[in-house]
Amino acid sequence: MDVALDPETGRLPLQVVEHLHRLVGGDARTEKMVLDYIQFRWKAKTLFGIPPKAASQIIRRPADFLTAVKNHCEPELKF
Repeated sequence: MDVALDPETGRLPLQVVEHLHRLVGGDARTEKMVLDYIQFRWKAKTLFGIPPKAASQIIRRPADFLTAVKNHCEPELKF
C-alpha cells in the first residue's frame, strides 16, 4: 500500500491513520509504547505524523514494527 500525505493538512489521511491504529493499537500500555516510539523515531506526537514511507512499511509488516517498539521501550525483554 502506497501512502501519500493529505495535501490539505500535510499529514497522513484519516483512513490510513485508522488502519494503522487497528494494526498497532491494543491495550493502553502497548499504545503508549507505540506513541513513545514514534516520538523518539520521527518526532511525531500522533500517528498522523509518521512519514508516508514508514506508514507503508508498518502496514505491510505490523509485527516487525511492534517488535521494534517493544525492543526500544523494553530492551531487557527480547521478543
